[in-house]
Amino acid sequence: MGKSRSRVWTYLILMMLLVVVVVVVNVVWKNPTAASEGMKSFFGLPSWALATVVFLVGAVVFWAGLKIETDWPEAIGAFLIAAAIAWFQLIIGWNKFELGLVVVPYLIPMAVFSVLLMYGMKKSV
Repeated sequence: MGKSRSRVWTYLILMMLLVVVVVVVNVVWKNPTAASEGMKSFFGLPSWALATVVFLVGAVVFWAGLKIETDWPEAIGAFLIAAAIAWFQLIIGWNKFELGLVVVPYLIPMAVFSVLLMYGMKKSV
């Protein structure tokens, strides 16, 4: 993804994109009737199955990214994994992850994304 400065900006942009996606999904989730109708079955699959598929695709893309020199597959795989984790949080219940702080559910996918990117940068030299 370029030199270290451009890599940092790319990771920051991808993290911000993840936050935007989580916020948009959370806003949609506030309207339970519309959100549940749209999320219960997409392509005929339950929502947990689609989240699992997104997680597995992200894991495969991340793993493949570790085998090649470029960092983009790792970033995309990490983003898919973090998005799937945010989706699982919504399925289980967003409020269950607050632990006294409203920001904790937002931090969990961002932390997963950051840890995966750090691991990817360390392993794919």
